[in-house]
Parts: sequence; C-alpha cells; structure tokens
Amino acid sequence: MALLAGCGGASGAAPAETPAPGPAPAPAAKEPFDIEEALAREAGELPARELRAADWSARVFGAGEAKIEPKEKLVAISIPLGTDTHVECFVYNTMLDSGEVIRNFIELLDPAKVEVARVVPWEVSVHRESPAVFVQALYLVPTAGGKAAGLLKIALHADRARPIACLHDEVGYVRTFERLAKGLFDSFESKSAAPKPEYTDTVILRLDKVPVGFETSDLLKDDAGQRRWLSRSASFLPRDPKSLHIEDEASNVLIDPQGQIKEGVWIETSGGKANHRIELSQRKNFEYEYSGEVEGKKVQGTFTPAAKAWLASPVATASALARLLKKKGSFDLKQQEYMPSVDPTKPVDVQYLRDASGAVTVSLKTMRLVGSLAPDGRPEAFEISAGPPKLTIQRAYVRGKL
Repeated sequence: MALLAGCGGASGAAPAETPAPGPAPAPAAKEPFDIEEALAREAGELPARELRAADWSARVFGAGEAKIEPKEKLVAISIPLGTDTHVECFVYNTMLDSGEVIRNFIELLDPAKVEVARVVPWEVSVHRESPAVFVQALYLVPTAGGKAAGLLKIALHADRARPIACLHDEVGYVRTFERLAKGLFDSFESKSAAPKPEYTDTVILRLDKVPVGFETSDLLKDDAGQRRWLSRSASFLPRDPKSLHIEDEASNVLIDPQGQIKEGVWIETSGGKANHRIELSQRKNFEYEYSGEVEGKKVQGTFTPAAKAWLASPVATASALARLLKKKGSFDLKQQEYMPSVDPTKPVDVQYLRDASGAVTVSLKTMRLVGSLAPDGRPEAFEISAGPPKLTIQRAYVRGKL
C-alpha cells in the first residue's frame, strides 16, 4: 500500500560513467516530413545472437554481431538494428534506483540544444522476477532546413544484482526496441545472480491505462539467517506532457520470529535528492527509536505504538489478512503501521474493512483504497478513491509463500 500512499518510491544514482546517447534526429527533408509515418517504422525480423561476458550470458536480436565493452562498473553493449543508430545497453554490477537512472537518461536531452515535445512511459512488465520500465521522449532539434525530430527510447530492468538499461535514439522502431530489450532481460543468465527470495511479488501502478510505476517486495534470509523484507518501488507520474515527476523508494526491514518489525531503513529520493532517509529500531517496552533526515533536516525521537506491541511487518499484516480472508462475511482489522512517506515520526492508523460484497477498503489518513486482496493477504488490485484520473495498482507477478 505504500506505493499508492506515497505514489513513489532506492538508494544510489546511475553511475556517472554511463555513456550519453548521441542525438540522432530524423533529418529535415526537402519533402514534407511525415512524423507519424516515421514513428511507425519498425525493423524486419532480426536473428537472435549470443552475448557472453566474464560471468554472464544472454541472447539479443540484432542485424549484426553486438560489440561488448567491459568497463569499471558496467558492461556496454552496442547492438545494430540495420538502421541509422545502434541500440546501446549497459549491464551494471550493483543495484540502482530505477527512477533516477531513467531521469538521468532523459536529462541527456539538453534543453539548450533540443526541445522536448513529449515524455511518456509506455510499458511496465516483469522479467525474471524483476520489473522493467519503458519510457520514450520525443524531441525536436533546430536545423538549417527546419526542425528535425528525434525519439529517445529507454528501457530499465530493475534486477537486484544486475540491472540492465537500454537506449535507442532514432525516430520509430518502438516495438523493435521493446522486443530486443525484453529478449535481453528474459534470457540474461548471471553466475553472480542474487539469491532467490523465499517470496516475491510485484504490483504495477497505472494512471488510467498508462503504466506509471511498480513496487517489488522480497522476503529473504540474510547472511545471519534472519528474515528481511526488501521493497523497491519507482513511479513516473506525468507532470505535464513534456516531463515526469519521478520518485524512488526502498526499504530494508529486519523481521523478528513473530513477524514484527525489529529494525529497518526507509529511503525515498526524487530529482536526485533524498526526500527522507529514516532508520528505525526496537528499544524496550515496545518503544521504537527513529533517526535520519527529512527534506534535508535531521529528525530523531521515539514512539510507542498505541497497542503497546511491536509493529506488524508487511509479512505479519498479510498473514493476519489471509486468515481473515478464509472466513466468510465481513471483517474489520485496525492496526498501526510504519510508513515514513506518510509520517516518519510515528505509526499511522490503518483500517482494512471487507464488506458483505467482498470488497476491501483500506483507509489511512485521508486516503481510501478500494479493491481486493489476494488469498495470501497481499494486494491484488486497488484503486485510490478519488476523482479522475484513476490511479490503480494491480498484482503482476508472485512466487513463493509467506
């Protein structure tokens, strides 16, 4: 629910050495230029080709052999489509903020040189248990013969261990680029892949029908054998036709044997800056201590939940709801939960109410979400109860048991 509550959502920006795409606008022609015809261009059938680096392999569609160039923090891949420009992909060796990576790529379109006409996300999908985001930016470049058009397409696969970003800067070839990127994401095999979690799920955030974000949550055991709940989310909400409001959010929560929050860290970033970074830990007598920064200001204090009990983790909350879902009829679960994006200084009162029709309403602060829970107690589909445009989350992938 934090995805809808904060409409956003990890920690660290894209490495500075990421190469910038070179603008490749469609040249201004002597004949009238048909932008819609150019945008509809696609490459023909391309054969699959093997890619191999030091500790990973993959398959990618291309008109010729790809060029692979290892660098300090990434591996750069240049893939020909048989068109004017190549697709450039980068395989990183550390987890990244998905939104920050995409924001950095969009900002490579220098406003002093180009005019951005439209920025829009067009796809969020799940590949090898991690979400992938696709964004395109249509831009105009002044030339001696008039304005020329360019289309920067961006894809980011948010794998925990080996995220992959792909770019293509040429008008058209949207579905060709999508097929190439998805093929790379699906076929990627790494010897250094992160351990599989016991449980994972991903929900997709949509504004009307446009996919504008995701949240992926993993339950796994750390090196000490303790259970941790890791959550990563990113949102790409249109600010206007030419820009997106991009946020990243991540949390790492240590869970005690009863499923309660023992300690954790929550981070939210936007525009390259931290909105908040909060650490929380148990003290004694059901007291929690929090410390960190919110909007650049230090915060520190303690609180005791109203029930004088340790706070339920998302695992404990899902388990309680799963038990209630097995019973017929309505139910009403009220509890306090920690959501720093709503209030970092104290827990938030949350109510889960199922009516006679089976619909579930989640209420917190002034927000109401109406929808359904999956049998495991996690969100299946919810809509914010507010005016248009419609903001929803929908479960896209799940594996394992809580």
